[in-house]
Amino acid sequence: MVVPMDITFLGTSSAQPSSTRNHQSMALRVNGDVWLFDCGEATQHQVQKSQVKMSRISKVFITHMHGDHCFGLCPLLCSIGKISDDDDAPIEIYGPSRLRQWVRTTLNSTYAALERCYRVHEILQDDDPEDTSEDLHPQELPGRNYRLDAKEGDALPAHVILDIGNGFKVTAAPIVHRVPTLGFVVQEPEIAGNLDMAELRPHLMRNADALRAQGIKQPLSLLSKLQRQGEPIDLPDGTRLMPPAKVRGRQVVILGDTCDSAGIVPFCDHPQLLVHEATNALTSMDLDDATHEQVVERTVSHGHSTPQMAGAFAKRIGARNLILTHFSSRYKGDTSDASLKIMEEIRQLALSTYGDDKDANLYCARDLWDYQIKL
Repeated sequence: MVVPMDITFLGTSSAQPSSTRNHQSMALRVNGDVWLFDCGEATQHQVQKSQVKMSRISKVFITHMHGDHCFGLCPLLCSIGKISDDDDAPIEIYGPSRLRQWVRTTLNSTYAALERCYRVHEILQDDDPEDTSEDLHPQELPGRNYRLDAKEGDALPAHVILDIGNGFKVTAAPIVHRVPTLGFVVQEPEIAGNLDMAELRPHLMRNADALRAQGIKQPLSLLSKLQRQGEPIDLPDGTRLMPPAKVRGRQVVILGDTCDSAGIVPFCDHPQLLVHEATNALTSMDLDDATHEQVVERTVSHGHSTPQMAGAFAKRIGARNLILTHFSSRYKGDTSDASLKIMEEIRQLALSTYGDDKDANLYCARDLWDYQIKL
């Protein structure tokens, strides 16, 4: 069964927020469960304005420790309530070194009392020290330390694979920015394919009387059982109906700030969605101030990407859809004609490297915009 999956962009600005763009955060909803990716300042305000239910937030993934990606985490933890009185599941938080100590220090220094417990799992680079989880906050549970190692004899670069439940796995790998930064690849488990009604229906109808004699009043009801349980069904005449073959689940790639994401390429396999930053661009707003080469040089020197870099990366990994985010605050996120014109220029820049045939698969995110992720 294909469960609902969508992503809501709670903040799409870089560095500084603006009146039309909040700091970075996005909410990936999977069958009602909410996983946040980054949590910039005032994220909880954006959650309240959106269709995302705060109480359904169960996991938070932080890409790096710049404030515009994490300053909203502790206030959010203070506001998240329980789904029910017997809900004892902690909020699972994943991120780079220093995240655990920063959350603990912030909560302790502000005498914060949380309604739900939390646990921070750190994804560590080679020389990062391991926090030993001493002097825990009253609502803190000990988290795990994952080391980003390239396994001996493994051709793959450094990474860790997080088993986050219900068959979902998240691969975290380092990408290049000014500070240690992670990219995340979310992989849905295999799901059952579609039933071949033209093939199955005649067998069921041929056995209809015998099935009714067994108490199955609606022979076609066995189709839902075949799809849901994924086990063969033996009919009275000896025919065995086989469940549909499983197909690969959806893959979603969400990157932090980066000027080079090559380290995560081996883990990307034609994802349904790539979310990539596009901090700076050369638009009609900028033509008098810089050349394309100067924009690229300045952008990369700060550890960021241009739309063309995002489009090229999407093409490299075979992304089926690309959403740009993390825009400079000078690019407004409202729906005025002037703002839409500039954002279309940015989209066209990315399209020039992503491929002209991808025009319908390329988007510029706005705050509180929701995107359905289809199989």
